[in-house]
Formats: sequence, C-alpha cells, structure tokens
Amino acid sequence: MQMKRQLIAHFCSMKKRLIRFIKNKYTLSTVVFLLWLTFFNEIDLIYIFQSHREVAALRNEVQRMKDDNARAAESLHDLTTNAVSLEKFARENYYMKRDNEVVYVFKERPQPAQ
Repeated sequence: MQMKRQLIAHFCSMKKRLIRFIKNKYTLSTVVFLLWLTFFNEIDLIYIFQSHREVAALRNEVQRMKDDNARAAESLHDLTTNAVSLEKFARENYYMKRDNEVVYVFKERPQPAQ
C-alpha cells in the first residue's frame, strides 16, 4: 500500500512538471517553430533531404559522364593516330573489307524459351 502511494505521488509530480514544461512559452514557441520547419514551411526538412539525394545522384551521373568522356577521348586519339586500330574499328563496326576479301558475318540465333 505504501509503495502504491509513493508510485502515485511520483507520477503526479511528473505530470505537474510536464504540464509546467509544456505551458512554458519558450518551450511552446520552440516546438511550434520546429513543427513549422519540419512540415509546414515551403522549404521544409523533407524537401531539403530530397534535394540532397537528388544532388548526390546528379553528382554521380556527372562523374560517370566524365569517365565516359575520358574513355571516348582516349578511343578517338587511338583511332586518329593508329592505323591498325582504325582498320579494326571499321571492320568490326561497319563491316568494311578490302577489295580482295569476302566477309561473312555470323550472328548467333537467340535461344528458344523453355
């Protein structure tokens, strides 16, 4: 019985402290301000996090494009300076041949669905 009274008294004092804390004008204004920033503002926190994700994705795409550009520039340099690689490229991609050659192109047939 004694323990039950102490527990009830403890909860009542906690409840009074909580109500006093909530009624504090500074606490209330801080909570309202944080809610406004989080949900109701035009540029809220959700928008900011989504924007950061989009920026990170765009930066990854820019890096990928820079890598592709570097590979293409290297390939272009190789094709313009090396006659053997130019001939290989022309034969593989455009099926070009010399005058005294015959080129047969074999394409694999797609496997039937099982």
